[in-house]
Amino acid sequence: MSISPELQSRIQGIVDSGSTVLFMKGNPAAPQCGFSAQVIQVLNRLLPEYQTFDVLSDSEVREGVKEFSDWPTIPQLYIGGEFMGGCDIVKEMYDSGELHDALGMERPELSGDDIAISISPDAEQILRNAQQQQRAELHFGIDAKFQPFLGFGPATGAEIRVPVGDLFFLLDRDSAARAQGASITVVDSEHGQRLDVDIPAARVAG
Repeated sequence: MSISPELQSRIQGIVDSGSTVLFMKGNPAAPQCGFSAQVIQVLNRLLPEYQTFDVLSDSEVREGVKEFSDWPTIPQLYIGGEFMGGCDIVKEMYDSGELHDALGMERPELSGDDIAISISPDAEQILRNAQQQQRAELHFGIDAKFQPFLGFGPATGAEIRVPVGDLFFLLDRDSAARAQGASITVVDSEHGQRLDVDIPAARVAG
């Protein structure tokens, strides 16, 4: 089934609305499917800003974009007006460096020995206890807006393994490039103690 010229023009307008445009389910703050969430995670590593369109808000676009791209699923990523692919392809492009190339960015080439991250003893103990409970790898991320993330999950094999105290953090390449000199401590807040991450690279970028 072909789409109407009017819908074709409307979808083209969305594609042309930014240099990087993602058709997704939900929005970056609240993705409504796991595949959309995974692509958002990748894009957040690379770009502080990009355009998205929530296909759940418009059934015509949701079905029409599949014909427009000749791709049967959502999410769909466009860069410079060119269709890149869906979730698996975007992740593969990120791991290979092709996504950096498409965005005109240099892919960081680092090893775990290149990155120095410090951690206070009390913060290390909190994370060690949490890791023993989770029984999973500890992931540390710093997105393109310099927002830090600490969480647990399986390794994909593409991360950089960085020794931090007596722990090991797994970082994607772009997070690793921002993590040099970062420090993790425990601070008191009105809700009790919390981990605090200081990122020197954020001050340089600012």
